[in-house]
Parts: sequence; structure tokens; C-alpha cells
Amino acid sequence: MDFVCELSFPLATARHAQIVYNTVRIDKEPKKTVQRTETLNDHILNVRFESNEAKFIRVAVESYIEKINSILHTIQLYSYNHDEFKQINTEQQLTDFTRSSSLNVLVFVNKQKCNDENAKKCRDERHQLEQIRDLCTSENIQFALSTNLQMAEKQFNILGSLPKLCFFRNGFPMIYFGSLSEIDNIHEWFNEVRQRLTHTLDDKSFEHDTQAASGSTTGDCKTSNESNNLIPVWEATSIHFRNRAVFAYVNVDTNPNIQKRFHLYKSPSFILFKRGKMYRYEGTSWQQTAFVNFIENEYQQVKGEVIPSESNAFSFSFGNAAKIIPMYLIIIPMICLVAVLLILVFISRFSKKKTTTTTTARTPFQVKID
Repeated sequence: MDFVCELSFPLATARHAQIVYNTVRIDKEPKKTVQRTETLNDHILNVRFESNEAKFIRVAVESYIEKINSILHTIQLYSYNHDEFKQINTEQQLTDFTRSSSLNVLVFVNKQKCNDENAKKCRDERHQLEQIRDLCTSENIQFALSTNLQMAEKQFNILGSLPKLCFFRNGFPMIYFGSLSEIDNIHEWFNEVRQRLTHTLDDKSFEHDTQAASGSTTGDCKTSNESNNLIPVWEATSIHFRNRAVFAYVNVDTNPNIQKRFHLYKSPSFILFKRGKMYRYEGTSWQQTAFVNFIENEYQQVKGEVIPSESNAFSFSFGNAAKIIPMYLIIIPMICLVAVLLILVFISRFSKKKTTTTTTARTPFQVKID
């Protein structure tokens, strides 16, 4: 052949390239005019045209490109499967993702196959995700998708219909419950919750940061591995009470003084400090509405407890002394009694020995004979 034309088509994914390859190779070129050869290399489709006349190659290439465009358009309409978005589907990937940046967005979606029946739904969802991704790029926020529904439920307590957007601020997540089609509302929500309002307390900072004993209102929640799915709820509740209450987390596994002081032996636990009293949440629902109702009104139905004083060196020494003194009040008299008995036994034995010696001793006498 006198004329040769080689083309390469880099496609979005290897799956898209396979679809195009399987489709176009069925339609052969007229053997007498043009010979066409296709090869597939991952996501790149390579095509070679050979002919004795250039005009035949020109017509074949134009027709081939039109076919490629038609196939890609069909893929966009009916074969949307999230492949072009970054995927986070394991806990390790999630950890690396949230640690890689201070601000991250993860959208949980259903892993689905699009067809004629739900083509419009797929197009709408794709458009929404593209808008959110563009918004995140403009706001310097990392964006990714996840189809791991088990992780959504276990880690973030996400139940019900998807998609759902999860916004991480320094690793602390919040869930957006509005429609993902309202991009302006999402943008406004990003600005509203961008700054984390909750605190993390420990044995050293608790009293200083909360002023619990002095009557300052503070929300205190103990979190552990088993209750991490409550973090988004707690974060949302803190936004609801912005500038009205302080919300915090305490890990009792690493802060035994707080655990003992407030008797936090159940996970999770929630205590409200208000006007010098503490109120334990005893409800069974761990939803935001339940927390809001308890903080605003229902705490009055719970008996307020006196806030235990903070432990210090004196109270620690006094407490230890209080435990030790009763023990000494028993041991010391017993030791004294034993000592007295030993002394009495020794004196008794010594007296008997002395008497025996006196009795057995004989007075010497002399016999004089005249």
C-alpha cells in the first residue's frame, strides 16, 4: 500500500476503550479500497489505515471518527459507572484520603448499571457529581467517590437513599442532607461548616477548657472505635448550637482521671453540663434531633447531679490516706498486742528461770569436830 495513516484514541478508562474496540471492529472497511487494523492497549485504541489512494484513507478516517464520537456519546448516556472519579472503598484508603488534606469531600453513591430505564437518573447524577467536583476544585477541597455502602453505614451512620455527601474537616466528618442538585446551597454549606467547632479534651485540659465546676455550659461526649459513626451527628449538633454551647470529645481509654471523675464506663456516653449541674443522656436514639431536644428541654426530666470536683495532688494524697488509715488502725494495734504478748512471755520465762536457780542453789556449811 502506498498510503498509511495511524491514529491513537486515548479514552477515559480501559472499559470504555474495550467497548469502543468491540463495537467498531464489527464494521469492516471495503477490502478493495482500504485496509484497517485495530489494536487495544489498556485505555488506548490504536488504528492503522492503508490504501493505494489518499482519498480513500481520508473518507475512511472521517467515517471512523464519526463512529467513535457516536459510541462515546452513547457511553456517556447509558454506561455511567463512576470510573472517571477517584474511588475510596477501603478503610485504609479512607484514612490516607482524610490525612492527605485538611479538607476532603467523599460522596457515597450506589454502584449501579445504567440502562434505558434509568438513563435520565444516571445523567442527572453524573452532572451533579461533576458540579460538586468542580466546586471542590475551586475551593481547594479534595474530592472522591465511594460505593462501599457498608463503610458508609459503619463509619458514618449513613442510612437510606444515596448519594450522600460527607465533608471532612481535619478528619472530622459532617453529612450534608440536602439535595446534591442544589450546588449553590452546597457551596453555602461548605462555608458554614468549614471551621470545626468541636474540641478534643484530655485529663489536663478538661477543667480549663470547659469550666465545668464553675457552671459553664458544655457538651461532653466520650468517643471510641465503636462509636465513631456518631461523630457526624455530634458535629452537626455543634453547628446547630453555634455560639450557644461548647461541644467536645473525650477518649476515656487514654484519660482515666475523667473516666473515674464522671463514672464514664459505658460507650458512648453524653453528659450535659448546665448551671453547675450535670445531666446524663439516657435516651436510646443517637440522632441529631434527639440530642437537640435533650439539650434544649428534655434534660429537665433527668435528675441533675453535682459535678465532682477536679482531682489534685492534695485530694489524691488525702484519698489515698483515707484508704490507708483504716488499715493502719487495725494493723498497728495488732502489732502492739503481739509485741506485748511477746514481752510478757519473755518476762514470764525469765522469772521462772530465776526462781529455779535460787531453789537449786545450796548454802555451804562446815562441820567442826573438837
